[in-house]
Parts: sequence; structure tokens; C-alpha cells
Amino acid sequence: MSFKSITMFLHDPTGALTALDYAIAAARKWGAHLHIVAAGVDTTDPGFYYAGAQAIAIQQNLEFAQTQSSEIEDVIRKRLHAEDINWDVESVTLMSGGLLSFISDHMRFFDVAILPLPYHDGPSQLDIAAFEACLFGADIPVIVVPDGNTQQPPSQQVLIAWDDGAEALAATRAVLPIIGEVGLTNICVVNPSDVRKDRSDPGGRLAQMLSRAGATVEITVSAKLRSNVADQLMQHATETGAEMIVMGAYGHSRLREAVIGGVTRTILRQAPVPVLLAN
Repeated sequence: MSFKSITMFLHDPTGALTALDYAIAAARKWGAHLHIVAAGVDTTDPGFYYAGAQAIAIQQNLEFAQTQSSEIEDVIRKRLHAEDINWDVESVTLMSGGLLSFISDHMRFFDVAILPLPYHDGPSQLDIAAFEACLFGADIPVIVVPDGNTQQPPSQQVLIAWDDGAEALAATRAVLPIIGEVGLTNICVVNPSDVRKDRSDPGGRLAQMLSRAGATVEITVSAKLRSNVADQLMQHATETGAEMIVMGAYGHSRLREAVIGGVTRTILRQAPVPVLLAN
């Protein structure tokens, strides 16, 4: 069983085309329906305008957002009209203040969201908001795709970043629908803790669970060789030819991640391959 319902949130008619190509390939490989929200977002801050100009500015910005939504829809339809997949496009115009609630409510009826990498160089706050709303609001797994990605949906190898935590287990459960289609699943454990219940066999119980789901599994256990665990994970993914990294989102509190960074945020900024996250 694969993912059968994929969703995307696109707000830029020229951006996220790499993620769109990946979503099309995923829908074809998994036999899924691809639903795309073409969003024009009005980012008006009413407090910025002086009295008397506010109504005019809001109207102008709203009209711009509506135009942008139509442009995005046109780009998507031209890209998809000849594709042999099931798809639809929904055009919406949103106020920035209603973005999180819309995505949280709308996206929860899909199996997985595919989005561009949120914390890239010069990140868009809308990309970050859409990512976090899908992950924490709609509570669905998210596959983020780096710009310029050349990887297809996985068929040869995935890497699971395993720390025996609840978030990592949630991400592993999220990838189960496609795990049987992948040639090899590599459970990567970096610097395993000596206080975990599976300290004598890091990743062993997870490997058993995945094997019962039809996966071919190997476990890689390594000491922390680099100052940043995220760099070590990404290097291992590149060296082994992994087509996807699977990991839990925000192993610490999100506030702490925002302040000090962390494995999640680093990978969401620099990932060399698509990353599936769940929380």
C-alpha cells in the first residue's frame, strides 16, 4: 500500500517547480491523486498604513493576491495537462493571518504533503508557515524537496535517522506505506545513548518492525565524528546513495530548536535529498 492522496501548497508562480516535479513523479509511482492549492496570499499589515489609506491598500493587496492565485493556477495547469496522473487544482486567496488555520484544516484529509525545502537560503516565511502548518496543524507527514533535486521517489534506498525517540518512530510509521517498495532501508544511529532501552542493540527493535512490514533492513551505528550530527547524517546519506532521509521533526521543543538550531533545522536548510518528516 502506498500513499494515495498527495497535497501541495504553492504560493509562488515561479518557485517550487522542483517540488512540483517530484510530486508528479510520486503520484505516478504510487498511483496517487495529486491535489494542489494555488494560493495568493495577502500579507497586508493593517497597522503599517496611516488612517485613510488602509482600506485602499488592503483592496489593492487583495486584488494582487487574487491575480497571483490565478497565475499560479495557470502555471500548474499548463505543467500538468499532459501528465498521466489524477490531479486537481484549487485556487484560493488568503489573508496571511488566516494561513495557518486554512492549511491546518484543509490538508488534514490527505496522506502526505510535498513542499519545497522551508529553511533554504533567503527562506520565505510562507514556505515555513506552510511546512509547520502541515506538520503540526494538519498532523500529516511532509516530504520536503530541495531546490534542484534530481532524486526520484525512493526505490533503491532510504535512510532513517534513528534516535529511539517518539518523533523518529512517528516518521518511521509515516513511511511504512512505501517502505516495501524500497530495495534497502538503512537505520542510521549516530552516537547511541547508553540510557536508551535498546542500548545493547541500537535500532534492533525498529529493524524487526520494518522487516515485518516487508522492508529489507540494515543498521549503521557510528560514533559522533563531526561537530554537527546533521552534517554526519547528510554525509552518510550522500555516501550511501540514499534517495530519501526519514526523520522525526524537532526532537527538542520547537522554541529551543528556533534558538539553537538543531539537527532538524540544519537538515531542513541543507538537505541533499528529499526528507520525510513527521511529528
